[in-house]
Amino acid sequence: MEDDDLLPISALEHLLYCPRQCALIHVDGVWIENGHTAAGRIVHEHVDEPDAPRRPGVVLVHAAQLRCTRLGLKGIADAVEMTRAADGRWHPYPVEYKRGARRQHDHDDVQLCAQALCLEEMMGVEVPEGAIFHAKSQRRRVVRIDAALRALTEATAQRLRAMVRAREVPAAVHDARCEGCSLRPACAPERRFEAMSLEKELREALR
Repeated sequence: MEDDDLLPISALEHLLYCPRQCALIHVDGVWIENGHTAAGRIVHEHVDEPDAPRRPGVVLVHAAQLRCTRLGLKGIADAVEMTRAADGRWHPYPVEYKRGARRQHDHDDVQLCAQALCLEEMMGVEVPEGAIFHAKSQRRRVVRIDAALRALTEATAQRLRAMVRAREVPAAVHDARCEGCSLRPACAPERRFEAMSLEKELREALR
């Protein structure tokens, strides 16, 4: 599979958070920056974890280029801690940086798992664990790359490819996820629901 055919790992997070947001970005090519996205970008550009382990024998690699042809994904890992095992092989430990407080989100875990699957394919070693560093709380959350998370990640990658291939843009869903979304002006969920309400009123009046 050519590199141009690979989809970004970040799209998995977008898809699980909001399928319409994902499609607007990765199908229609829409991107609007706001304070939240700018803050997240700054966190990724200035990866600095004060309490990160500084163990002897651990090599820290920033902005590691990743790819997985099996899942059709590519991306960049914020940081990968490399440890040399007794057999002389390097074993990677991916660390993803998020701007929010320490809490679990499936979309964050899937993004980290995708990085682990890329590293497994590239290096030929198992990656059983990784971590997410939350900048706001300055704390790590360890994530086990178990069978359930792997299955969710692979299923999400398949959904993503199907959406992009079909050029599908799901309808807007106006809920709490819209608050703070940078794509809200392009998505315009309020206008869709206003139109739906008007149509409902007209139908009831006709009846």
